[in-house]
Amino acid sequence: MSKSEKLPAHLTRRSWMVLAASAVTAGCGGGGTTGLAGLPGTGGTGIFAQGAISGFGSVIINAIKFDDTLAAVLLDGQSATSSDLRLGMVASVQGQRGSDASLGTASSIEVWSIAQGLVGTGRATPGASGQFTLAGMTVLTDLNTVFEGYSAALPVLPGQRVAVWGLQTGADARTWSATRVAMVSATTVVSTGLVSVVNSQRSVNGLLLSGDAARALVAGDLVRVRGTLSAIDGSLALQSVQYPSAPATHAQQGEAEIEGWVTSVATGSRFNLGTVVVDASQAKFDPTGARVATGSRVEVSGTWQSGVLKAAKVEVRDAQKVETVEISGRIQEFTSLANFVVRGQPCDASGLSVVGNGKLSDLKLGVSVKLEGTKAGDVLKVSKLEID
Repeated sequence: MSKSEKLPAHLTRRSWMVLAASAVTAGCGGGGTTGLAGLPGTGGTGIFAQGAISGFGSVIINAIKFDDTLAAVLLDGQSATSSDLRLGMVASVQGQRGSDASLGTASSIEVWSIAQGLVGTGRATPGASGQFTLAGMTVLTDLNTVFEGYSAALPVLPGQRVAVWGLQTGADARTWSATRVAMVSATTVVSTGLVSVVNSQRSVNGLLLSGDAARALVAGDLVRVRGTLSAIDGSLALQSVQYPSAPATHAQQGEAEIEGWVTSVATGSRFNLGTVVVDASQAKFDPTGARVATGSRVEVSGTWQSGVLKAAKVEVRDAQKVETVEISGRIQEFTSLANFVVRGQPCDASGLSVVGNGKLSDLKLGVSVKLEGTKAGDVLKVSKLEID
């Protein structure tokens, strides 16, 4: 067990955010928490943003461009750099808002995958809606899901080993919407869901849990478990447990920008993103007149007030609309105009006839570019490009 994945002391469900995000680390054997990395308002007002990464140059979360130059980056519990981040990963960013509301400076960025293992049933093809089962979870894909290692000719199929990043869509935490699906070789299993206890036996998403770590889990807690499947009885021998987190109620302060799926609606103005309660009674809706319902994908901007996210703006997003990606950086690999890499993202600009500030023939390894495009499987189809 790594230092970043030690077991945390029990905290109530009220204290945790259902959206996949950062983890709280604590000492093994029930010790106290050692830190609350990446939480909104910790050490100052600042801003907390959580959502799928939609661009680079600065890391772009919920249309905010965060300067990540000095940010501490944690990727599945391991120290990383911003260059290790990829489109579609769900990130939690703690930082400060810039003078322009669309700009910010990140002090920490945390990313956690929500599932990993062998695909059970179902099928998912890039550029289309689909679903499959994985580690006891139902994973939904749509037009904006980023796929790594897949194409229309090679869809996600049973028996393949994948990792998934995404957002919770079901109130029971068994259904998640994938923002990124990647082919992997690691044999460990990851599952995120609510702990169930029957006759002292703990399980998550139907996976029976074994090992000393399992005994510390409390029914109803949202956890991300990682371990190996037993060849004898199919139970999951725990290697680590994380609690996808939000700040404890007393620590919630400052601004927040959160992307998620509405898992329940209490009243016309109050709804839940998992266990995050949103009060939209004073919010401006975009588009004007829009209303949320269970299953709506939204982006909420507001401030924490008494443990509730008091929304100033609620943007209801069209999950069927293909979103534009923006990337700035140097060309890391260049084979042709149809096959080059920027910030780890394969790109295809073969449809372009002109580029800004130069010629198509200027594109080569090491050239700094700004580009926009849409996702097509694991490739970004470039619609606009400028040489920086």
